[in-house]
Amino acid sequence: MTGTAALVAAGAMCWSGLNHDVRYVLGGMRASGRGGFAASGVFVHRPLAYRWLLSGLDHLTAGPVAVREAWIRALVIALTAALAWWLRRGLGRFLPRREATAVAVAVGLVLVYAPAWDFLQPEWVAVWLAAASLAAGLALRRTPVAAGAAGVFAALAVLVKYTTAPTALLPLGALFVLDRRRGWWAAAATALAAPAGFVLAIAVQPREWHWFNELSALNPDTPVQQGLRAADLRLLAQTVGTEALMNPAVALLPAAVLLLARGAATRRARWAWPLLTGAGVAGVLVALVVQGQWFQYHLAALPVLGAALCGLAAARATRDAPHRVPPALVAAALLLGAAVPPAAARPLPWRTAHATAAYVLLSVVVAATSAAAWRAAGARRAGTGSRARRTTGAGAGTWATAGTWAAGVAALLAVAVPAWPTTPYSFDTRHADFTALERAHDRRDLGRWLASVRDRIGPDTPVTYLAFGDVAYLLGNPTHCRYPTPDFLQRTRYDREITGQASYREDLRCVADPAARFAVLDTSWFPLPAVAPEVAATVRGHFACGRPVAAYPRFHLVVCPRG
Repeated sequence: MTGTAALVAAGAMCWSGLNHDVRYVLGGMRASGRGGFAASGVFVHRPLAYRWLLSGLDHLTAGPVAVREAWIRALVIALTAALAWWLRRGLGRFLPRREATAVAVAVGLVLVYAPAWDFLQPEWVAVWLAAASLAAGLALRRTPVAAGAAGVFAALAVLVKYTTAPTALLPLGALFVLDRRRGWWAAAATALAAPAGFVLAIAVQPREWHWFNELSALNPDTPVQQGLRAADLRLLAQTVGTEALMNPAVALLPAAVLLLARGAATRRARWAWPLLTGAGVAGVLVALVVQGQWFQYHLAALPVLGAALCGLAAARATRDAPHRVPPALVAAALLLGAAVPPAAARPLPWRTAHATAAYVLLSVVVAATSAAAWRAAGARRAGTGSRARRTTGAGAGTWATAGTWAAGVAALLAVAVPAWPTTPYSFDTRHADFTALERAHDRRDLGRWLASVRDRIGPDTPVTYLAFGDVAYLLGNPTHCRYPTPDFLQRTRYDREITGQASYREDLRCVADPAARFAVLDTSWFPLPAVAPEVAATVRGHFACGRPVAAYPRFHLVVCPRG
């Protein structure tokens, strides 16, 4: 029953759409692609490896926007199912079958039911590639081949964003623990493949080098540029707290580590579990701090890590009592899986007013679950905790079956929390008013208006986009510019120093391109009075935004004819 429910939910998610950041990338590559630029030559705020991966997926789809998004979802779900099978096969060579299955299924489910804001982001793709790295490193029988394949996947996990390097270390650490020889060889292969991939990207597109150097200018107020401040520590705590609240696998991670550590056979292993897990989590948090934007998807590795450890802890705890999943994990998963979705679906003002209470209750659940897990693991080690082993008769079978069902329902509820259509991107922080359902409604309403604009100006008429990339995604008209979303121009509203960048000058020349017959301007995202005077003057000199041919005040959009 739980398996059927999981399949039905996965199918329903195919129609939940894509988040605005993924639409930004796809829309930019499509618009510039129609203008004559390959994906390798388009700036969409993401490295070449990520652009190629998404472009490849995009080229496998066709039809209206909703259908193409459903196809992308379905393709990724199928690939993730294959990945889980491959990971199960690899882990099965080094772990008992029950443990290998539990980890692989947990990883696959959490990847498929990822939060709407996480899905297909570079961080999510890096986690997927990290899981593939571990699968390759374990499943392939010849050590040189396995290590080489693991290294290539780990290198790709780095190259999809560079700040995803800590995620690439997770499978290498797991490989090292399970097979030290393969771990060393995979690390060496990664150390060779990652720089080679970066050099290849620059050879394919020389602009990749100055894009790499100028990218940080688009986000100037980060701890790297300004130093770590008290406000950054507060934002770090808020972001991690939100991640734990919206992803029960993260909240249960401490309890899983305690179960594994307390149940370990040796003193060395008991210390290794918290130290290695802590190092992995710290690496992900360092990447979050370095970027300084405090987006939830920057922590996309934590739910997968937490789910894998929870699956392993549950399977290991039931080694001698197959139907007795740790009650602490089951109870906490049931509680969070049942309580978080309705609370998260409440209006943002309600969530903001009750945020402190929500995080306090979450802390109590995490602490209580961890304490219960510690005691349960200690009782098992002492030989007094397995009541199931001492129970016989018909009643034992009934309770065992009930326990198995409860564990399955709890796991599915916990995993599905981020996938509810009413679950916001965050509880009360960044984009807390965005949900998959709200994004789908916006796609429908904005898409209808942009379709009328397309009919009016012609589907092949070149335009200049002065709006976020999802406008290009829904309009679909070509642009003769490799900067389909004018990030370097728009950021001058915050930082005038960007005007010294080579990409800024190249982006500005696009505005003067005589081939563009119209400009699509988002007056909220790209306010002409706020951007650099040179930018505003260039826009006003080439487009008559005071006499728009169409306007949509709800989305702050105007379509400006050539001046």
